[in-house]
Amino acid sequence: MRRLLLILALAAGCVAAAQHNEAEHKSEGLQEVSIWWKWANFALLAGGLGYMFAKHAPAYFAGRNAEIRKGLEEGAELQREANARTAAMEARLKNLESEITEMRTKAKADIAAEGDRIQAETVAAMAKVQAHAETEIAAAAKTERAQLKTYAADLALRIAEDKLRGQLNSQVDAGLMQGFLKGLN
Repeated sequence: MRRLLLILALAAGCVAAAQHNEAEHKSEGLQEVSIWWKWANFALLAGGLGYMFAKHAPAYFAGRNAEIRKGLEEGAELQREANARTAAMEARLKNLESEITEMRTKAKADIAAEGDRIQAETVAAMAKVQAHAETEIAAAAKTERAQLKTYAADLALRIAEDKLRGQLNSQVDAGLMQGFLKGLN
């Protein structure tokens, strides 16, 4: 592109020089020669410009065409990626409601299961406490029964002893002794 601008500047300079040269040679004979020089100069300029254009324009336009094609391909690729992302997001949005419903259902089931587990643990703990209490009560009752039997036996012995002492006097005691001695003979 810079070369093309440089060539155009040179061509403009040549045309300006030819016009200046024409003003100096106003004579008729020279004017006819000057017209041929102008045409020759124009032909050289047009040929040089044509050659430069033919030499550099295809490469420039091919490079520009490649840049544009590359840009279009990149744009198409970006558009495909954007469409794929959009489709994925739309699919996720469509599934989002069902995922939310599924999560809510699962959370409710988890909460219910946790409640059941806690209730089962509570029932088991209460049963364990009740069994422990019953065991302690049974042990305490057994101990108290044993103590009560001991007390009743002691009480019965004291009562029997008191009765026997009340019935035994010296005459009954002497009669018992004599009956015993008679039985030994």
